[in-house]
Amino acid sequence: MEQDSITSDSVPDDVLLEANSALSKIIPEKSKLLYEKEYINFCEWRNKKQVRGVNDKIIMAYISEKSKRVKSSSLWSYYSQLKKMLSVKENVDISRFHQVTAFLKHKSTGYKPKKSRVFTREDLEKFLDTAPDINYLLLKIVLIMGVSGGCRIGELVAMSVDNIEDRGNVLVITIPDTKTYKERIFTVVNGSNVIRAIDVFRKRSSATLLAEAGADLSVLKRHGGWRSDSVAEGYIKQSVKNKIQISKKILGEGTASNTFGSSEVVISSVTSNKTDDQISDDKLQVSSAEIIWKPRI
Repeated sequence: MEQDSITSDSVPDDVLLEANSALSKIIPEKSKLLYEKEYINFCEWRNKKQVRGVNDKIIMAYISEKSKRVKSSSLWSYYSQLKKMLSVKENVDISRFHQVTAFLKHKSTGYKPKKSRVFTREDLEKFLDTAPDINYLLLKIVLIMGVSGGCRIGELVAMSVDNIEDRGNVLVITIPDTKTYKERIFTVVNGSNVIRAIDVFRKRSSATLLAEAGADLSVLKRHGGWRSDSVAEGYIKQSVKNKIQISKKILGEGTASNTFGSSEVVISSVTSNKTDDQISDDKLQVSSAEIIWKPRI
């Protein structure tokens, strides 16, 4: 059964209330229901097995039974939730049970998590170029912001117009409610609609495009707001362009800096409300342009 977080006859009620209130804040607010559900499941399992308290054998048996029904990645999540709840509710640190963590690592051997599909830049450009604005204009704006800032679903939903500062040729956007609880700021510059996007509901597209462009570990971590190196390293490892560069280096085909071509934008039509003499001082509106690919020799 669930035990009181703090119980002592010698401690005044108001002190106990304050202490328990502080402990309850240790559980992440966004996923509190999931944590509490897992703790309830564990308490019900103990009642069914007619066991009390917490020790390494009890936790091992519980995790072992759970491993027969769920994947390795889910097993680690349940373990993490239970570890936090037992620390708060029963003042027990199950991370000391090294045999349990060894069992979890063993169950992870050979496991390959499924990766969400990542659209190519061409896929993204096709969507923004062909989808009619009358139906998809708002979605396109959300998509561009989502990829430019590497935003999660919750971060996009939490935004308001107050989080967007218009500085003329650049928008400065502040993400108010991030997963890591650290305020993050990104920009969308004039012309950034060439950064096409559709998969904003997965952070993978934004991070993958950045990795493909040659961003290093520190840039990726700042972009995604990640604390851990391992998450950002995963995008670099999965980058096809990065693998091509490594292959060419191994085969002695020159450095990465001279293996790719360059491109230039050729403006074929401009419009202006100024005369020919004034046109140099005016901001031209480009109505037609093309990108010419020039491979390096």
